[in-house]
Amino acid sequence: MQLNLLDRIGDWNPQLFRELKGRLNLRNIAIALATSLLGQLILFMSWLSQFEIRKTYYYDLNSPFCRLRDTYQSSLQNYRELEQQYRQLQQQFAHYSASKYYDSEKISFLKGKIAEVKTGLEQRNMRCPEDALNLPLLWQDHALHLFAWFSIFMIFIMLAVGTYMLIADLAGEERRGTLNFIRLSPQSTQSVLGGKLLGVPIMLYLAVVLALPLHLWVGLSAQIPLVEILSFWAVLVGSCAFFYSGALLFGSITSWFSGLQAWLGSGGLLFFLFIANNKSFIGSPADWLNLFSPSVVLPYLVNESSSGYSGYSAFPFGHGLIRGLQWFYFPIGATGIGIVLFALVNYGLWSYWIWQCLNRRFRNPNTTILSKRQSYLLTACFTVFTLGFALQTPRSGYESQGFNNFFLLLSVNLLLLVSLIAALSPHRQALQDWARYRHSKKSSLLKDLILGEKSPAVVAIAINLAIACTPVAVWILLWSLGSDGDNRMQVFSGLLLLMNLVLIYATLTQLMLLMKTNKRALWATGTVVGVSLVPPFFLSLLSIYPGKDWGGLWLLTTAPWDAVRYTSIALFAQVLFIQWSFLGVLSWQLTRQLRKAGESASKALFAQRPVLPR
Repeated sequence: MQLNLLDRIGDWNPQLFRELKGRLNLRNIAIALATSLLGQLILFMSWLSQFEIRKTYYYDLNSPFCRLRDTYQSSLQNYRELEQQYRQLQQQFAHYSASKYYDSEKISFLKGKIAEVKTGLEQRNMRCPEDALNLPLLWQDHALHLFAWFSIFMIFIMLAVGTYMLIADLAGEERRGTLNFIRLSPQSTQSVLGGKLLGVPIMLYLAVVLALPLHLWVGLSAQIPLVEILSFWAVLVGSCAFFYSGALLFGSITSWFSGLQAWLGSGGLLFFLFIANNKSFIGSPADWLNLFSPSVVLPYLVNESSSGYSGYSAFPFGHGLIRGLQWFYFPIGATGIGIVLFALVNYGLWSYWIWQCLNRRFRNPNTTILSKRQSYLLTACFTVFTLGFALQTPRSGYESQGFNNFFLLLSVNLLLLVSLIAALSPHRQALQDWARYRHSKKSSLLKDLILGEKSPAVVAIAINLAIACTPVAVWILLWSLGSDGDNRMQVFSGLLLLMNLVLIYATLTQLMLLMKTNKRALWATGTVVGVSLVPPFFLSLLSIYPGKDWGGLWLLTTAPWDAVRYTSIALFAQVLFIQWSFLGVLSWQLTRQLRKAGESASKALFAQRPVLPR
């Protein structure tokens, strides 16, 4: 039966058959089952011992776990009367203790009454009797915490271990040279990489499936509806599809890490999940990060109404103020189903874009990650998503939220555009081929620069820049970000400086990729990172801040926002002139290099000029 099943899998997906055949042996299955069962046993026994300890905690009569709570609360009026009587007796005691009104009989009588009333008040904070503890409700609350921790463990294990296995497998295939044979197979990219996505972590899948019955039982014991538990599993599966696809892309473009990419990928993911799992919602584009953590669903499953006792601070996740989350002012955080659907759409959309990159990169590792046409649509999707999270109702006490959201939105767009520079910029050989054979094509130069596969990426980056910044500019025009008009000029100035900076980075990167060295990509990356991070670092190190002497230097960095506020029109014009002059020099040099690269060998020989080597 097993052979027949594997044969059917082989007919459907040969790569999946190859992965399963190499991993599904008795030893690996026994290790997976033993690890899963042992982990569940340790988790359950530790929480069972914790439950025994919790039964010995001090619970007063007002605790929700005390069966006498209703009786106690009904007698609260009597306690209020005793408190008032106690204050009156204390006043009378002080009165008759004074030398002018001293009365020993009254004092003796009042002492007895005070002691009697005090005894009645002390019963208010009495410990709930052990036989009056509501153990089923206590176990429900305890199961709620177990479910929360169990879910977090599943998230981190599934995502971190799964991504490590996928990246390490690709690195091993590349090292052994078998990945090139797989590329030459007649299977489609989706079939090959889908087989790896399903087959490489098969032992992890087996261990997690074995843990699902305990997870389900704990959730039902905590009175969590089955539909909500299934919704968490759906979001977890969606997150695995997204991060595993990202692991395949990361593994395919980082072969030069020499075996370290698996640790870097899984370690980076763990760091990201830790942030996204504990970050509160603040009504800004940064709220988008939370949606990449499957734990974003858990506040709707383990909420305060489950036991009336547990609070969010007791659970291993943050997501504070999640119910106020909005997207284009639409309250997606008001209900659990809204968060689940939006998280699934988020995973699905960005998984689609990752697979677009995989389809291009897997068959031809030397091509750019995205085509220029694809980058325009990707930028539009990214801009819509981030702008939606920037447009939220300001929270009380945060009048400058819209203003801060604008600058955070620009920072996020800057990261996207820098990433697109790396994804779209062709390398030396492609640029030489384009420059040499461009004249034989029928398409115009402008069309080739906008859509061509091997043409320089500067024009495409400029178009992506326009797509990303146009909605932001419209937002500025339609809605003032502050109480005065100066804020509007400030954000427009910051936007213009950012656009110039991105074009400078794009042109500089394309020039660096025309270098003769084999490490041109590393040089380009180091140069862009250096000019982005080094100037702000040294300005901060030298205690040069906006608004102080030489503070205008911040206008030339990636963080000019505060400096614009203190900048005169003359200084701003000078900075623009410097940026445009530098961009012009870089563009002239790039054009010159491309012309030299496009000359034929004979023409270069007659001109006594060496041809740039391929």
